[in-house]
Amino acid sequence: METLCLYVEVPICAFRPRWAREYQETYALPPPATVFGMLLSLTGVDWPDKEQYAGVELALALTGEPEKCRIFRKFRRVPQANKDADPLLERRPDYQDLLMGLEFWLWLRDGQAKNSLTDRVRAALEPYRRQEIQRYGGLSLGESTYLINVISLKKQPEGQGRYLRRDPSGYYQLPIWVQHPRCGNGQSRLGSFSISPLVDLEEPPEGDNRWIIVPGPQRRPERMA
Repeated sequence: METLCLYVEVPICAFRPRWAREYQETYALPPPATVFGMLLSLTGVDWPDKEQYAGVELALALTGEPEKCRIFRKFRRVPQANKDADPLLERRPDYQDLLMGLEFWLWLRDGQAKNSLTDRVRAALEPYRRQEIQRYGGLSLGESTYLINVISLKKQPEGQGRYLRRDPSGYYQLPIWVQHPRCGNGQSRLGSFSISPLVDLEEPPEGDNRWIIVPGPQRRPERMA
């Protein structure tokens, strides 16, 4: 099974925990679902087709320690249940944390996916194959304003980093699949993770807890007639 190794740099980004409300804090590194979404955007895969790539496996390693800064900005707080709310009256300023200079390594392999995401990523990043991919807009990691500065294929990683690893008792509860309402029946999924100490960067071996499977949606039970 082919494994791709990619290096990614993002100058400004944030990954808001699902419990964050007034104060918009951020995780120290991107959740697996966010990285998966970035790869789908890179390769021109639209939301209705994302399940064709469920089953891919990712490994993520953060290099260095991104600087964290706090800004004061205006957020919209329009309740979804109140469709008649005036959006101008529902805006107020709040604090938000941002990561500055995020750099991480990403390993990708197809796993049990129906279609090959590794082949599409290679096509998107190799100049002589880019015409095979149809996409538009800038490439972001999460929100559209978090534009990626560098994403490149590498033969092997360099230096040291801290890996995201599966851990049933881990501190981080991160999304591994986000189910969009227009993608049919199903629910989003969360996983429990911890971050490893600083170690030499290398592709994790088979069966290692640093490999994260993007499993697809959790199906809702069918209602009895």
